Amino acid sequence: MLSGLIIGLLLGFFLQRGQFCFVSGFRNLYTKRDITFLTALLIAISIQSVGFFLLANLEQITLPNTQLPLFATILGAFIFAVGMVLSNCCASGGWFRTGEGAMGSLVALVCFSITMAATQTGALKHWISPLLLETVALDNIHFTLRISPWYLVALLLCITLALVIIHFRQVKTAQTIQQAVGFQLFFAKTWHPFLTAVFIGLLGIAAWVFSAETGRNYGFGVAVPSANVIQYIVIGQQRYLNWGSYFVLGILLGSFLTAKLSGSFELRIPDAQEVIRRILGGITMGIGAALAGGCTITNSLVSTAYFSWQGWLATLMFVLGSWFATKFIRTHF
Repeated sequence: MLSGLIIGLLLGFFLQRGQFCFVSGFRNLYTKRDITFLTALLIAISIQSVGFFLLANLEQITLPNTQLPLFATILGAFIFAVGMVLSNCCASGGWFRTGEGAMGSLVALVCFSITMAATQTGALKHWISPLLLETVALDNIHFTLRISPWYLVALLLCITLALVIIHFRQVKTAQTIQQAVGFQLFFAKTWHPFLTAVFIGLLGIAAWVFSAETGRNYGFGVAVPSANVIQYIVIGQQRYLNWGSYFVLGILLGSFLTAKLSGSFELRIPDAQEVIRRILGGITMGIGAALAGGCTITNSLVSTAYFSWQGWLATLMFVLGSWFATKFIRTHF
């Protein structure tokens, strides 16, 4: 279990240093036509993908191949994206931004976690469960296409490399390139997204290995572990204090320590209107994550790496939902 805390600490450190944020990253695709975060995300996915399939071939881990709840995934991911725009943070962002002192993110995180717990064992379970049972005969993309997953890994690597080259051709500054490859690593105010993505990708492989040793066959995960923290606080059952719950608590602690040591910790109190938005956003994210099989970390960072249909479809809906919510909020608020 201690490995969950340590890996969480490291992820909190990387997220805080790199400001690795799905909300702003997906939003910038729409508002600024900026592909930097998308490229960084693909770097992390690519590294994990190579590691996951190597370990699976060596029979060190077992990759999931559950069938796709199509309607629930589409609806849930879109709802989650709207919620994260309202909250101005996703689930992982809620943990690491709370560590930086953002009390608005704490409000969203608590509402998200409580809602997730309600969909697992509480009042919302009978609304969510029937939708999750309506599946189609799709699990992982390479199984559907009946090809080796390494063809998809190769395609992913080529696309990622092309986007990295495009990025640096557009930037054309030695300072940014040096920052990306690690110069002045511990002195920069924030890390380059690509450098952050490399560390997150490598850590994601380690997370799966150590998590599997405890019987939890998965890598990074935030939605269910967040609910487990609430369940443990309320019910006190030891089963809820597991690798995943230690992991998310580690993110909080890692971000806090990093922010304090770097001088970027700042206690920020939201106004009343923002609190209402954060509450609505947290609840919406909780419902969306329950339907979509997880949050952005689970779907967009991990499930995509082993080519789950659910992961890639949810990611598409996260992007579209965040664009819709961004446009709506700018128009009406």
